[in-house]
Formats: sequence, structure tokens, C-alpha cells
Amino acid sequence: MSVVVIADIKNKKINPATAEIISAAKSIAATSNIPVYIIVPFGNVWGDSYCASEFETYIIDMDIEEYSAHTLVKYIATVIKKLNGQFIIGLHTPFTIDFLPALSFKLNAQCYTQIHSISVDNNILLTRGNYSGKLNQNIIVNSTPVVFSVLPGSFEPYINSETPKKDFISIHISDKDKLHKCDFITQDSKDTSMDDAEVIIGAGKGVGSKENLSLLYEFAKIFPHSAVGGSRIVCDLGWLPYSKQIGITGKSITPKVYIACAISGSSQHTAGIKGAKTVIAINKDPYAPIFNVSHYGIVADIFEFIPKFIDYVKNNT
Repeated sequence: MSVVVIADIKNKKINPATAEIISAAKSIAATSNIPVYIIVPFGNVWGDSYCASEFETYIIDMDIEEYSAHTLVKYIATVIKKLNGQFIIGLHTPFTIDFLPALSFKLNAQCYTQIHSISVDNNILLTRGNYSGKLNQNIIVNSTPVVFSVLPGSFEPYINSETPKKDFISIHISDKDKLHKCDFITQDSKDTSMDDAEVIIGAGKGVGSKENLSLLYEFAKIFPHSAVGGSRIVCDLGWLPYSKQIGITGKSITPKVYIACAISGSSQHTAGIKGAKTVIAINKDPYAPIFNVSHYGIVADIFEFIPKFIDYVKNNT
């Protein structure tokens, strides 16, 4: 029996957030004193997140340009069966989710997605958000194998105590499985304003319109080193560019303060703000899920609260 981590790929490199699911894997492995293994999906990507000096690492001998979910599932499943993997963990990202459900079918395993918490006691308890984060679903793992995806930002990254070494076990891919050619089309954002900001103001659908964002920009001016970002729906509506999107399919942010304005707080969004040191939520709905993850909550209409706050600051500084 073992725990198997599937390294996530981002921008043709190993996603550093892979270290977060290694932490999750270690907590599960400690309950039964079982080993942790890591599988890297491609041979021509690299990074130090796999911690090969401590964990036996398997690399599928396939170039990222030859990506095929069908082929990847075939060879990853072979490795997992060889390792008697009973707990298979991946990140909940577009890349991994492309093949993870098919992998669970191949392994005849249970499959759970968007896990944000794992409790280890007499049983292993997986928790994920339901109804846009309004409720938590607790899943007791009472049979294996089980495959699950973890939301980025849910765990502290595992820190390897040794210098990673490039020792690994290569899994050969037959030539007939290398016929697929895939080109990953990505657009790297040159907007680093949210990366450097100490305070980020987040805009939700409750802002109402693109024109109303001017209030949030005025709000942001009160704070030095600030920036304005938004939830996915705000970017989908075209109110903000996608470089400003905060959440699992956007940016994960780590400011000193994050102020969520009229954001309900779906699990996809809250996964992207877990690195914030302090989270403040302003929402007129007292039952908004964002209050479950905020350090401070203000139940108010942003169009009433923010102008009064701005006036107060201007008149008292």
C-alpha cells in the first residue's frame, strides 16, 4: 500500500503547488507508515517540487508536446498498480482534471474533486465545498483505492530538507503511443501588479457593472502598494482582464490584506486567496460563504460602506 502524488504541470514546468499535495500525502502516509511516491507526467519538464532526494520518483518518458490524456492514464495506471497505490492525489487544476477522472475509472477507484481539507484520525476524512462553498461535504474514506484532487492553496507546501537530486525511474513509452502531437497555447501575463501589492481589493459580481469599479479603484487609493482584482465572473463579463482574475483558474495571491467586495466566495475563489495574511469581506448577505474564510466580516452594502469609509479616512488623516 502507498500514497501516490501526480505532479501538476503549469507553463511546461512542474507546478510548485505540487509541494502542497506532497504535504497532504505525507499526512495520510503517516497514519499507516506507508511510503509516498511521485509520478511526473512528462520527461521534458522539470522543477524542484518533486523532492526526488526523499521520494522515489517515476517519470513518464513522454514529451509534453506528445500529450494525450488517454496515453497518460494508461501509463500512470500501470505505475500506480505496480506501487500498490491506494491513495492517489493530484492538484485540482485544468491540466490534472483533464485526465484524473479517467484514471479513477481505469483503477476502479472512488474519485473526489476539489478537496480543501484532510483530517487524519481513526479514519481519513476529506472535505470539499458544495453549493458554491455554502456547505462543506465531509467524506469518510472507508475503502480504497481512492483518487482525489486538492484545491491549490489548501495546504502548506512541503519543504524538502535535502537538496533535490535528479535521480528517478523512467517509464518507457512505446512508439505507437507517441503519435499524438499537442501544442499548449498559453499567454503569459505581464501584469505583475497583484504579485507586488500589499493590499488587494477584490471585486465580485455584486459590484453590478464595469462602471461601478471606479469606486473600488478609489477605495484602493487609500492603501499604499494596492491593486484591484476580481472573481472569475467579473472577468468573464469583461469588467476586468483575465490577468486580474483571482482564484483556481486565475491567480493565487499572497498580499498582507485582501478585501473582498461583494464576492460570494465560491471554493474556486477562496482557493486563490488562502495565501493572504488577512482577509476582510464586505457583503450585504450575512450568509455569504466568503465569511467562512475571512478574518473580519462586514455585513453591509459596498455602495454605502465604502464611500463612508473613504470620507472617514480623508477627514481623519
